[in-house]
Amino acid sequence: MADSALHAVWRGEAVLDGIADYVVTNVDWPDATLDTTRLCLVDALGCAIGALGDPECVRLLTPLFTPAPGWESVPVPGTAWRLDPVTAAFDIGTAIRWLDFSDTSVVGGHPSDNLGAILATACYASRLRQRQSRPALTLRDVQDAMIKAYDIQGRLAQANRFDHPSVALDHVIGVKIASTAVATWLLGGDRDAVRRALSHAFLDGQALNAYRHTPNAGTRKGWAGGDAGARAVWLALRTLQGEMGYPQPLSAPTWGFEAVHLGGRPVTLAQSLGHGILDRVIFKLSPCQRNASTALESAVALRPWLAGRIDDIARIRIFTHDEVMRRINKTGPLTTRAARDHSLQYIVATALLKGSVRSEDYSDASASDPRIDALRAKMDVMEDPAYTVGHHDPAVLSCANAVEIELRSGETSDRVETLYPMGDPSRRAACLPRLLEKFAGLTADHWPAEKREQVLSGLSGQACMASTRVEDWLDGLAA
Repeated sequence: MADSALHAVWRGEAVLDGIADYVVTNVDWPDATLDTTRLCLVDALGCAIGALGDPECVRLLTPLFTPAPGWESVPVPGTAWRLDPVTAAFDIGTAIRWLDFSDTSVVGGHPSDNLGAILATACYASRLRQRQSRPALTLRDVQDAMIKAYDIQGRLAQANRFDHPSVALDHVIGVKIASTAVATWLLGGDRDAVRRALSHAFLDGQALNAYRHTPNAGTRKGWAGGDAGARAVWLALRTLQGEMGYPQPLSAPTWGFEAVHLGGRPVTLAQSLGHGILDRVIFKLSPCQRNASTALESAVALRPWLAGRIDDIARIRIFTHDEVMRRINKTGPLTTRAARDHSLQYIVATALLKGSVRSEDYSDASASDPRIDALRAKMDVMEDPAYTVGHHDPAVLSCANAVEIELRSGETSDRVETLYPMGDPSRRAACLPRLLEKFAGLTADHWPAEKREQVLSGLSGQACMASTRVEDWLDGLAA
């Protein structure tokens, strides 16, 4: 399972065969990779608990029907709900993703979206296994599933760009495919079952990217990952009930996925599934779209130079790459939180005014500050070709932005450039203390310090991961 030879690819249905083979193969992961999975769990858990402070998120986590107690119930962290695995996958995935604060990757998307399906399925399967006098699943099994799901989702995104305007599907298609594969495996499915389940994941209706863009930017982007994970668990369970699979979901003429969504272009996947995506995961230290995070850092770095001269700003020039131009270069009214946290200009304006960006800065109350729109009106956003090249070059994978400010007097700041965000692997050592501060800040309103220390201690080493049953861990996180 090397992370090299990216030129060797599977095409069409060979993609499904390659994923199925990868998922059912036992792998001895490097210690550093396993260490990163624990950081991902800490980060995702912090995001999930922090999201419980938003009533709009809590509203979505309320069960659609009164849950019936039973051995198969899955606890939802931070709540009193114990739910079936499909609903629990939605709730856990939605809570993790809600604040737009969860991990991301160099190829976009949010790999931790898979954790809703992984944790719910692993808990359900562990209880079932013990009823059958078989060994429980532990957090070590969760780590296996995480590494595999992260890589499947990331490599599919890297090779196919399903969310490119020419295709216009939402990136959570990768979550559904990856989570379907690992959920089927966690539930005891063999290679054939995983392959059958994957055929259903591609034949399914796929979410459109419209709800991330004006005029449709809205709260659905906060629960889209949870929805994809829940659907994945449903497909896995149906498959393991004996539902048949399909031989050509991708390449079938006229009706197949490739004909319908890709204009006949084949789905491809590098024959190098391994652990590279998880190794290169990017943690967010501010709740904003990844491509804006380096502009935020540059803006904050300019605040000492401004020294209270906000009102004297004549122009703000932001130099960026093509993904920013396409995704988050937004002018005009921003009527929802979802539009604001995906607006480069809004994020830079807030950073210049406050020195940071927090989740509450996207609220209607914060957006009503007239200074934000005044600063947005002074911004020129320009593509720097070198930044675009670096963003897409596999040897660089930068996320570069630069900010330059000109005052009415004509005085101009330095062009402050940030190539990689603080949470990038290249800055991991500096990121770790702030990642723990983030966890403490997100959970402070829900857990006392001793509870936080207990949770962190339980994820502190591989011995803990191998000895902790999934259901016991989730039980300990429930309200």
